[in-house]
Amino acid sequence: MTCLNNTSYSQIMLYQNHSRSFKENRYVYPVLSRRSKGISVGINLNPDKVCNFNCIYCQVDRNGSAPGISVDISQICRELAETLEMIKTGEIFLIPPFDKVPPELRHISDIAISGDGEPTMFPGFYEVVKEVLKIKEEWEERGHFPLVLITNSTGLNRPKVQDAIDLIYKNNGEVWLKLDAGSEDFHKKVSGSDIPLKVIIQNIKSVAIRHPVVIQSCFFRIDNSPFPISEIEDYCLLLKEIVESGGKIRLIQIYTVARPPREDYVSPLSQNELNFIADKVHELTNIPTEIYP
Repeated sequence: MTCLNNTSYSQIMLYQNHSRSFKENRYVYPVLSRRSKGISVGINLNPDKVCNFNCIYCQVDRNGSAPGISVDISQICRELAETLEMIKTGEIFLIPPFDKVPPELRHISDIAISGDGEPTMFPGFYEVVKEVLKIKEEWEERGHFPLVLITNSTGLNRPKVQDAIDLIYKNNGEVWLKLDAGSEDFHKKVSGSDIPLKVIIQNIKSVAIRHPVVIQSCFFRIDNSPFPISEIEDYCLLLKEIVESGGKIRLIQIYTVARPPREDYVSPLSQNELNFIADKVHELTNIPTEIYP
């Protein structure tokens, strides 16, 4: 189990600032990422804030969502190239809050397709991946960084999404798959969705059998109660089911809420609680874990 918690107060504030707003950009936003250990350049394919989940811990305010906002792939490419250039030249580190980023973290760690909703819902998802990889290839001689897809796993059964994922891995990228529950009841409570947990697991298997994946899981208190042990055990059973079906899980990222959640009855776990969960998960699954307090 690895704990990434050697951070100053100013770094903690930076890690908590995952604003989708950067300059005049509509889609591309840089953040200091705990998980990727550097500057992650995000691509928001859901500026309309529409998502097929409504997670109780989510930081996105969906009250102002505006379904039907179009996504301009050519503008995504322009914004991405300009943002990468600002990071490489160091110009970004003259601009608050990035002027507070410590020297050892002043590098591009990845390009992450994520944002204010589920990115695979965007009909042009494959085309975005293809165009982003072209830009990434132009930058490879100036330093390697992967393309990462962060997904709730609901759209992984679609053929074009599967093709896009294969393309990501062909270009040394990776997929981080969300899994926040071990039981159907808890899954519904956390996700606010009617999509069954068994569908999520089947979709995760479909990718993990073909490629090594990262599982990303958020643990937290509800009404100030500790995270249920039974739920952790059920969660581990699902992880073992994925592996026993031939799936490859490279890492489990265990974290807690770092920004104000949608529901005020959700609160973060302590580092000791996260340590306990990570140790338990590793004990029951033998899969490497990292925690992010």
